[in-house]
Order: sequence, then C-alpha cells, then structure tokens
Amino acid sequence: MRFTVAALLILGAGCASSRAPDLTDPRGLPAPQAVTSVDISDDEHTIVVGTLAFRHQPNFWRISENGQIQFGRAVAPWAPFQVGAPGRGETFGVGLAYSRVTSPYPTISLFNDEKSEETVLEDSLGERGWLRYGEGDWKSGWLRSLLGDLIVHAGGSLITVRGHDGAVQLLSDGERRKFPLKYERPFRMSGAEDGGMVALGYIVPEDGRRPAPPLVSVIGANAAEQWQVGASTGPEIPPLPEPGKDFPELAERFNLKPDAIVPFRVATSVAPNTCGSAVALAEYGGRLWVRKGPAIGKWDPPYHQIPFVPRQRGLLRIVSAPGTESVRVEFPIKGLFEVHPDGKMAKVWASPASWFARGMAGSAWLPTDDDARTIYVFDVGKNTWSPAWTFPDAVSDMVTIPDYDVAWVSCWDGRLYLVHKDGRILSTVEVGSPARLKWSRHGAFAVAGTEAGDVLRLEGDGTVKWRLKLPVTEAAPAEPARPVFEGIPIFSVGRTGKEHAYVGDIWLVKTESGGFLVDGAGSSSIPQTIKKIQAAGVKVEDLHHLLHTHSHGDHSGGAYLWRSMGLKIVAPASGSIGLSWLMPMLTDYGVWVPRPVDVPLPLRRPGDETEFTVAGVRIRAVFVPGHSLDSVIYMMDVGGKRVVFTGDIGFQAPSDILHRCWGDTDHAAVVAGIVKTKVIPFKPDVVFTGHGGRADGTGFLEDLVKRSEESIQKAKTK
Repeated sequence: MRFTVAALLILGAGCASSRAPDLTDPRGLPAPQAVTSVDISDDEHTIVVGTLAFRHQPNFWRISENGQIQFGRAVAPWAPFQVGAPGRGETFGVGLAYSRVTSPYPTISLFNDEKSEETVLEDSLGERGWLRYGEGDWKSGWLRSLLGDLIVHAGGSLITVRGHDGAVQLLSDGERRKFPLKYERPFRMSGAEDGGMVALGYIVPEDGRRPAPPLVSVIGANAAEQWQVGASTGPEIPPLPEPGKDFPELAERFNLKPDAIVPFRVATSVAPNTCGSAVALAEYGGRLWVRKGPAIGKWDPPYHQIPFVPRQRGLLRIVSAPGTESVRVEFPIKGLFEVHPDGKMAKVWASPASWFARGMAGSAWLPTDDDARTIYVFDVGKNTWSPAWTFPDAVSDMVTIPDYDVAWVSCWDGRLYLVHKDGRILSTVEVGSPARLKWSRHGAFAVAGTEAGDVLRLEGDGTVKWRLKLPVTEAAPAEPARPVFEGIPIFSVGRTGKEHAYVGDIWLVKTESGGFLVDGAGSSSIPQTIKKIQAAGVKVEDLHHLLHTHSHGDHSGGAYLWRSMGLKIVAPASGSIGLSWLMPMLTDYGVWVPRPVDVPLPLRRPGDETEFTVAGVRIRAVFVPGHSLDSVIYMMDVGGKRVVFTGDIGFQAPSDILHRCWGDTDHAAVVAGIVKTKVIPFKPDVVFTGHGGRADGTGFLEDLVKRSEESIQKAKTK
C-alpha cells in the first residue's frame, strides 16, 4: 500500500496547543444550549436541533429555513445526542443518552409537535449499543464511552431501535409502524441518500454461537434484508487490563474477574453510496467483558457485557451488493474514523471520530483520539491513502454530500471550513466553538449547531445566511434553605429531577470555608441543585470535594459534571472499578460518562479505616463493601454534633443490611459487625442514609444491626 503525501494541505500554522480539552479538565458545565445534534427535513423547510440544556429549559428546537424559532420543547430526561425530522418536518424523533427509569438503557422519544404526547421507547438491548474505547491504565485511559445510533433519518422516515421488539419506523405523516429486525441491536445505522436502504453495523462476537449477526446488514424500506457483509479476521488485539489484580484483598471476597472475555468485530462507521448499492465501513476488533450471573449476592444488573475496543489501526472495507468486497485496507494510523464515500464510491474520506461526552470537561462532544487534525482520503482506483487536509486543530465533525465535490468540516479552533475534494479551501467561517453539521438533502445549504449554542445556515458558496442564538432561561430561585436537622449545617440539595436516578440524595455539608458534597446523583437538573446550594449561603466555587458513599448511579451518576465544575471525587480506591471501568455493569441507572477518582482512599479490606480533612472537617472513613464493591461510611463532627453518612448500607425501614447486601449472608455479617463495632461506638447524633435522614442516629444504627443480625441468622438456618 502506497501512502502519498503530495495531496497534503496545511491550513495555517496550527495551534500551539489544541483548544479541545483533555477529557478530565475541570472546565465547568457546558454552555446552557450547547448543540449536540442537528437535522433538516426532507423538504428542506425545517431544521431541528438538540442541545444539552438542563431540565428547566427546552433541549429540542424546531427552526424554520429562514432562522425563525417555531417552538422549543423539553424532552426528558437529558442529553439528546440525535434528532430527526423526516418528510415535511411535522413529526420528530430524539435519541437521549439517559433513561427515565432505573434501567441504564438510553431512551428514544417520538412526537408530532410542540405539545403532543410522546411515544417513549427504551433501548432494551443497549449493552450492544455502545463501546468503551481506550488504552493504557484502566483507571484513567478508558474514559471514553461511545454511544451507538438510536435513530436514523432515511427516505422520508425515521427508523429507531426497539430492542427485543425490533424497530419502529416513524413516517413523515406521524404514522408509526413496528417491524422486527432480523438480528439483535445494531451499533451504527446509516441511510442512503435516495432513501431506498439502510445499512446496519453490528458488534459480532467471535464465540462460535449461532445465529450471529453479520458485520453489516443492508435492509430495504420494508426492513427485509437485501444483502450482508461478514466480519473479517483482524489482527490480534492486546488483552484488557485486569483491575482485580490491583485489589487482591477484595478479589478474595468478590468476583473481580470476568466470567468470559469474548473477542468481537464491530462496524464503528457505516456509509452507503447514493443509491445504496455499496457500503463503506470502518471495522475494528474488541473484547467483551462478560458477567454471566449476579454481580453481588442476588443483585443482577441488566448490563451483562461491556464491549471494550483498544486503540488500534482499523480496517476500511468497501462492499457492493450482494456482498462483494472490493477494498480491505488498514487506516493510515491508529484511531477511530468515520467514513464518508462519494456518490460513486470512487473515494472515501476518513475523518477522526468524536464521542458524545455529555458535558464532560464542559463539552458536548470530544475528539476520540488525540491526534485528530488530519482527514485522510482513499482513492479506490489508485488503491492509495493520502492526507486530504490537516487542520490547525482537532476535527469536531465532517459532513459530505455524496454527489457533490465539497464538504463542511468543523474544528476545535472555532472555525468551519468549506473544503473541495481537490484540497482547496472555499470558505472559512468563524463560529467560536466546535459544531455539529448537517447538509440538506439536495445540497442547497448546510446547518451548523455550535457548542456555544448558536445555529447557522451555511449556503453552498460558504456564506452565512443567518445566525441564531438559542434562548437561555435561568433556573428558578430555590426556596429559603433550611438544614435537615435544626442546628446542623447539612442540607438536602438533590431530588430535583423526575427520573429515577434522582432517588438518591445529594447532601451539602456547609463549613466556614464553604463546604463539600456527599454523593452526586442525577444530571438533568443540576442548575436547580446549584440554586439550592446558593440558597444555603454557599457558592459552588467554594466547594472543592464530592464524597462518594458508593458508585451506584443514583448516588454517583451526575458526579462527573460536578467534577467538571472543579470538585474532586473522593472515594475508596475500589470505586474506580465501577466509576471508571465496569460502568454501568456494577452501577445501573444510565450509561453515564466514566470518570477518575481524584482522591482514592486507601481502603482495601472490610473494616479498614482512614482519616482525612475536607473543608476544615476531619472525616473518618470506614470501608463496608457489600452493597457495592466500594461502600464506605463517613463519620464526622459538624455543628457540634456527631454525624454519620451510611450511603445505602443504612436504608429506610423495614430494610436491613442483609437486604442491602443483596441477600449475601457472609457479606452482610461482616458489614453488620463493622457497623456494630466501629460506627455505633461513635454514638452519632444523626445519620444520613443515601435516601433520608435519621434524627436518633445511634438508635437507628442499633436497630438496624439488631434487625440485620436476626435476618442473617434466619437466612443461615433455612
């Protein structure tokens, strides 16, 4: 394979450093209307936009072709990363990253206008609908969580994923038709420009089980399979890290090894030509981390496998109906790429992939790889790769129009570039931030939605016809704050959203220097929590730490956003297993973004203790793994009173520790013994569980241990 450099075009001298943040940078919350997705109706008269707006304001907008907002709508729960408007733009679909219920699966919402009732679908096979991507250290090198497609706009209709029930086709007139998919849930979906077919890209396990899906299935308008592409045999990929080796003491009590590691191949990008007679695809190898039984005791969370894709040099493949392969070649460098063929499949551009960061580092989308400035082109006739363009900063998005010679590219230098396939730059537009892009169906214009909350219409000659700033609404002020218990400066500042991930509370401990948070559940209404914090007389900038009682999503799911605001996450070292590695297999409540533990507490064995100081408060932490691998109890003096935070080890009656340890009598007996010998002697005045406060702290814990010991004994004698 020859690699030609003559076609390389350097667009400027390049930035001294990229404006794309490291994904762990504390850059604050995203802009109030940071755009995540744009789409244009088939008649080119309607534009729809999804944003990262929080619950108190719309996150879905319908805009006319002339730049007039027609309506905004809040679609629950949070983080729409795909929007669609088929036909005349009179019916709509939204793919959201988060679930409305306890299940971690993403959500699909379908509706017809500003106030119509939604059809809400759960992506019930979501564990095959995402990838974890990275390399190196398991605690910090695998924090990218790539969500697959939930909807695809094709041929005047919208096709969605519906798990075991197959797919739903939302037609432009609002009619919904359900049809079965031949295989399980696809990871990627892409429609041909003429609407006659859709290419579905799958994760294909190499476990010998049948029936297995093909790598790509090409279906027609009636969902019948037209032809398919099988997975290739790729090069050996490196083994996955083994977190259990870092915690030998815990590994003796809990199963920290996978029940199986299964190699797989995956189509991470699929793109048909104009008529759908051929498909370009990007293929990579990975390994499934498989759990076959309950995680702890009888607790069996719905995710049983996590697809990990190590950073590697993937394959570009071009396949024509009825499955004839004409090209199989490695990409020029390591990294994930999106593929963009021209209308005749004579050339294929490979642009660096981005992943939906959901507000991590204050960003809607982030580059998947660090070296993301160059877009490559493969010339099928010459059988060569060439660098097509190298930009001053990382590529954020690229859209091509198959039968035209131009593309729009968004970069992290805050500019949009209209580029010609021969390497010329036809236009540059300063927008100030990265953007998401979409061409109209017939190429008359394109739309850009920026991370700063602007929407622009871009004409074919590169001029800007209009630029619209999406309106921003402030969250309503909170009621005057009162502490949970009179005289103790601890406030309940969570429970502001409706989705079930908000059932766990967020506790604000107010101190002379500001304070700190205990637990950080929920994502969709953080501005309301901030208002509650302010009503308690604390500024968010005076909060520097967030203590995790455990890594379940209703207590930690939104904490990555607090971390983006500058708070450091404090947790037992084992918290990284759920927060950074096996999320959501051991966490539940949504496929939220992995994050590092900033202050790992040196707790290894049940009953281990450590002390540390946060915001002037001396805190004693006792390790009680059983409800989760990282459950911890915090003890401290606040406002002259002795205070304990138990997380979910202490729960509401009539629950007991055996129940909270998922019926495992051995774990429950150990935890009950630790509470009895190390926590009750502290003689707490009040206890805060993960879901409420108890005024008679010592009495509550004594009763909890008594009931737990009775339950454990009864269970052992059965």
